[in-house]
Amino acid sequence: MQEREKIRKAKEVLLKIAHGTNPITGNEMDGEEFLNDPRIIRCFYFVADILQNVLDGRYSSKKYAPFVITPEQKSRVKLPEGKIGVNAFSKCVNEVLDMTGKQLTGTELNKKLKKMNILSETVNSEGKSATTINENSYKFGFELEHRSYNNREYDMVVMNDMGKKYLLDNLETIMGVGAGSEG
Repeated sequence: MQEREKIRKAKEVLLKIAHGTNPITGNEMDGEEFLNDPRIIRCFYFVADILQNVLDGRYSSKKYAPFVITPEQKSRVKLPEGKIGVNAFSKCVNEVLDMTGKQLTGTELNKKLKKMNILSETVNSEGKSATTINENSYKFGFELEHRSYNNREYDMVVMNDMGKKYLLDNLETIMGVGAGSEG
């Protein structure tokens, strides 16, 4: 119970500071330039939200944990022959990860590759967004392959051997793209 009280107090202090109030005196803070920066204010609200989730029992350290893979784990990743998609790649990586850490998802990997301008996003005729290649994709080993499933035709982004090697060699860097930045 003592830990919960400390968390509740920490949340109150952060919210007071975010509102521009000195948490000790209750007076409006003057001359604290950094506290007026929207990035700092968003940070306080973000941390206060995490603390509230902890108090409510909704906090999962996996959600906020960085992606980590050791060189030993990386050496054990067994990728299938031929071209594969990001979900198949993620599944192979997750097979060697410690289950207590953050798992790799194809969705998150695609987001990071889009931020790096290795992949892009397009909107189809039905208004649905889909991951696709761009002028940089081939340099990194990504291609578009036409597929068919349940009488449905579609194009799928796949990686060749060069793409698999690039992803595995640079996985920590890729997964760190955009981490900790302001939204």
